[in-house]
Amino acid sequence: MTDENKTDRRRLFNELFVSKIKLRAGEPPQVTYRDKKQDGLLLRLNKNSKAWRVSFYDPTQGKMRTEHLGVWSPGAPDHMPLKDARDKAANFKANRKTILADRAQKALANRDSFRAVSEWYVKKFVDGGNLRSAHQIKAMINAILPELGDKAFEAITRSDVMKLLDTIAETRGPRAADVTLVILRKMMAEHAVRSDTYSSPIVKGMAHIKDPRKRARSRILDDREIRLLFAACNRVGTAGNLCKTLLYTAQRIGKVATMKFDDVEDGLWTIATESREKGNAERLKLPKPVLDIIAAQAKLRTNEFVFPTSRVVNKTNKPGEYYGAFSAFGQAKIDIDSAMMEIEPKPPTPHWIFHDLRRTSKSLMARAGIRPDISERVLGHTIAGVEAVYDRHSYDAEREAALIALATLIETILHPAMPGGNVVSINRH
Repeated sequence: MTDENKTDRRRLFNELFVSKIKLRAGEPPQVTYRDKKQDGLLLRLNKNSKAWRVSFYDPTQGKMRTEHLGVWSPGAPDHMPLKDARDKAANFKANRKTILADRAQKALANRDSFRAVSEWYVKKFVDGGNLRSAHQIKAMINAILPELGDKAFEAITRSDVMKLLDTIAETRGPRAADVTLVILRKMMAEHAVRSDTYSSPIVKGMAHIKDPRKRARSRILDDREIRLLFAACNRVGTAGNLCKTLLYTAQRIGKVATMKFDDVEDGLWTIATESREKGNAERLKLPKPVLDIIAAQAKLRTNEFVFPTSRVVNKTNKPGEYYGAFSAFGQAKIDIDSAMMEIEPKPPTPHWIFHDLRRTSKSLMARAGIRPDISERVLGHTIAGVEAVYDRHSYDAEREAALIALATLIETILHPAMPGGNVVSINRH
């Protein structure tokens, strides 16, 4: 039996040995030799190739593994001579932990990104779930894509999530941070269901508002803030007009943003009702300031929506081409806040959100003497109990009067020198 056929395949490699050694008759289709000089260096023979490898113990798998280094193929562009193989094996053995960690990170980065997983989640659970909140959920997800979009989903850590939530809490408020947390929790839980190894980084206690009783917002804008808000809205075009309409009508932002010119006829706004929607105001006779806003928007009309959005749809579209209803609420809020700061930097305006305008409108109607049950109908809240069953009156006239009273009070606030000060005299209904 020759040396090559011995069970012990440890050899002191040299170029002559490496060039001459080959598989012998009766040997397995793959044979591996070990170098006596460089620890871990292997020469693996196959029928038509010779490859350099290095052996090492992998504690994560609890066993020995081998790593490809190169090939021995004189004349080929990727030929690796013996000296280079020994150097590369030595380098791998010395830096094994760093090399494997970097490789694991790259491998993870090539798996599903946050963007890919979020698109899957939206398609399966948001668009496919017939949710009324689908628009808001997608808007919240889009808002965090710049931060997490290209990051490997399974590489997102608890500290990554907390850093994101802290930023949202500082810029948009703790309530927005907690809503984002709810969305992330659901997304990560669904991803865990389809993964054998993934575990969500979200744990109890990550919410910014710890006491559930404090989750309900109570913020309303005072008279000074309303004047400052309207002055800022005058500087930001369509977004500003939309914001004013929110306060004048007390409606949800989604309803105002999707208002179409055809929805308003002879001053009567017929509000679209979505499937599974509990209720809305259905129809409202709009006050003059809102009709003036609609008329101003009509002069700039680019599609069927009173408040259109502006974005590039594809490469053939021109920048600034209008498409669909207004949806850039985050940028609108930033623009309005910036304008408010420019007009009156001190004292700084406390944090507010668009939905606070709806609460402000409700409070202003009470201040103007509107009965609570009438203002509730203006807001489109569901009337509960026996009253909802037996009272079939439309309250159209009462709601019209309520919006007129609201608009009159807002105009008085905007122009304090008007006769009568801040007192609005109307008939109670």
